[in-house]
Formats: sequence, structure tokens, C-alpha cells
Amino acid sequence: MRKLPAIILSLTFLLALVGCGKAANNAEPKSSKSLYAKGLEIVQVMSEMTQNEEYVDIYTGSSEIKTIIQNIGIGDYSSPKAVYSISVTDENWAAMEELNGLDSASKELKTFLTQRVFGSLMTQINGRSGVENLAAASVCTVSNTFVDKNATDDVIYLYTYENAIPVAVTFVIGENQAVSPSGVFVMYDEFSCGSVEEIESFFSNITVDVKEILPEK
Repeated sequence: MRKLPAIILSLTFLLALVGCGKAANNAEPKSSKSLYAKGLEIVQVMSEMTQNEEYVDIYTGSSEIKTIIQNIGIGDYSSPKAVYSISVTDENWAAMEELNGLDSASKELKTFLTQRVFGSLMTQINGRSGVENLAAASVCTVSNTFVDKNATDDVIYLYTYENAIPVAVTFVIGENQAVSPSGVFVMYDEFSCGSVEEIESFFSNITVDVKEILPEK
């Protein structure tokens, strides 16, 4: 998971530069909704993207990528089967090879690096599924910014479905509880997410804390 082929990295950054996702305005509105609910809203926008041919045409002319996106859109994202939170403790970050040897780095730099690694986890997983799948997922990425005074730690909410592929929404916490979520379809077929144990065992290079989140009423 630590190293992706150069072509995949190049493609990821290119799609990001041309605005592959749907970004909200920079006003950073305050949110009274939970991260769980905000994640569900992001999933619904992503689902709409896959079914909007005009939107897809803006970002790709590849028939192969369009077919992948159409197949994603067939899924039913109306109600998740199970939702899991995925987080990493400070101790586990410190044990990672990529972050070793940074004793001289400032606290701000260490925070930036850990958030960057955390924010790229699901993209790295998608990188295992091939360039076209990665490109399709990038076209349908959704991100925005809001303020949540209750948000304290970076976390991934993984939404799984009975008849659709999983969706991961990564919430990164900035200054003054500004939250930057980013939603992406999980394209890697071998990503096992049927239980807490399956998810934990998949991340062999990093120790993650996984919990099942009960549906909100």
C-alpha cells in the first residue's frame, strides 16, 4: 500500500487538478449533522454522479471508464448494510515506517504528514485495482468543507451495501474544527469489509482501530 506505480500517482494528481470531484464553496458552513449523516449525503451525491452522463462526459471521454462508472451506478446506495469507522492512533502513526526518523520535525509538519498519509489510504487501495478503476473512482469523488465543533479526530466512515460497492468517506480535521470530507468508491475487489475483523486484517502495514457504527434514527 505504500508505493503506487508512477502512472497511477500521475493520474490521481491530474484528475485532482482538473477538478475531478465535486467541491463545495469555501464558506465553511457550520454543521449540526453528525459525520455519519454528512457521509450519507456525500454518498448520495456520488451515486447521482454515476447516473449523470453529462457530468461524466465533462471529465472523461474514455468508453472504458464510462462503462465502469455506469456499472457503479447500478448499485443501490439508498441504505447501507453496515457502516464502520476506521481510525489510527498516534502511537500507531509513530510506528509507521514512513514516519520514522522525524524526531526533528515540528508538530505541524508531523500532523500534516499523518493527515496526508491517512487521507490517501483509500486511494492507495483503489490503486491496486488498476488505472481505469482508479480514474473512474476519481471522477466520482466528492469533497467539501464544513465546521463541526464535535469533531476531534481524523476518521474514515466506510459505508457497505447489499447490492453496491463500498464507499469510504475520509474526514480530516483542520484548525478550529474545520472538517474536510472526501468520498470515494472502493474499487478493489479484494478489499474485505464484511466485518470489523476483516477490515482490520486487510491493513497489514498499519494498525487501525475499526468499529461498527449503529444506524442513526
